[in-house]
Amino acid sequence: MDESSDAPTYSLTGEDGGADQYYTDVAVFTDEVLEKLHEDQSISKFSQYIALRKLEAWDPNIYALELLMIGVLWNVYRSRATAGSVYMGKLLSSLYTLRSRSQEARRVVDRLKGITGTSVLARRRHVDERIQLHSLAKLLGWLRASGEFEQESRRLKVWLDFLRGLPEKESEGILQRAVRKAVWFERRSLECLGRYTSNVDTYIENNCQRLRWQENRIFCSRERVEYHLNMVGAEIMNRVFHDGFHAAPDKIVFLPICMRNKTAENCRAVQEGPGYVCRRCSKTCRVHAVTVMAEAYGSKVLMIPHASTAFGHERIRVGEVGIIGVACVLNLISGGYKAREMGYLPQCVLLHYSGCVLHWHREGIETSVDMERLERSLREGQT
Repeated sequence: MDESSDAPTYSLTGEDGGADQYYTDVAVFTDEVLEKLHEDQSISKFSQYIALRKLEAWDPNIYALELLMIGVLWNVYRSRATAGSVYMGKLLSSLYTLRSRSQEARRVVDRLKGITGTSVLARRRHVDERIQLHSLAKLLGWLRASGEFEQESRRLKVWLDFLRGLPEKESEGILQRAVRKAVWFERRSLECLGRYTSNVDTYIENNCQRLRWQENRIFCSRERVEYHLNMVGAEIMNRVFHDGFHAAPDKIVFLPICMRNKTAENCRAVQEGPGYVCRRCSKTCRVHAVTVMAEAYGSKVLMIPHASTAFGHERIRVGEVGIIGVACVLNLISGGYKAREMGYLPQCVLLHYSGCVLHWHREGIETSVDMERLERSLREGQT
């Protein structure tokens, strides 16, 4: 395996090592995306549907993101969604819930996930059909079956129910517009954000054989447009949940374990709830630095070993706890949804690049974050 196999799929930093330009670029592009999406009247219609059904209301900008998500995920995965996807999705998603029961259960389920991800879910077929309600249902089944889109598929199931209640011509018109907007988004996002994801295709090409039969095959093979979707999605979610986060009396910073500069054997962090609390065994460790900074603002830091375990299993009362999740790009949308589902009010700060040994690097590399942006969120979050 050559060194290019381990090069980060994305990087937010410029020649000065900072990420200021990225945050400027993604903010400007997100404004453009939202303006484009809100041209579609289906977003306001969906808002009315939510109100009539007395479902939990979300900000219209989240609905706009979801409309775009339908088109992007259809364009990327439509050739893999088959007639059996709905059944497969229900079967496999029920098995994935068993992963948290024990380490042995996790190993067994992950092994099954690796087998199905290579032998079944990776199969492609030629698809000429335009997106319709039945094909959207198949897509959602495939997304559930993959084990990588639990939150996204739940949210888009609400859209499927909404569309099923409309006249067929109207529902198909909405879906086809979503696909056209996704085509525009892929082209435009490459122009605006492509400089930050230039190694994605190379990584996939260099690692395709290594990822065969691995449980993270689908996750690690996601396309550039999906990185860009998550970047814009994170910016939208930060805006939507900003006020709620700052009003919450308690704040927690969730850090990925790839930010520490010691191995698991040498790190002295102690477990607390779903994560680990830094014991400050290394002055050069970035987890130590964030812990000291967060404490100065009355906030707690938890180091999380895996995104799937970040929020534990018990919901909390909405409004009590705001979190700042530090994560790599492909976890941003799903993490934001999951945090809100569990009662947290989320903000996120992106890792500068990917580097964890579980997914992206054979030995693991210490990752970093924009400390000034993180501190700004903590400072503004003081009540």
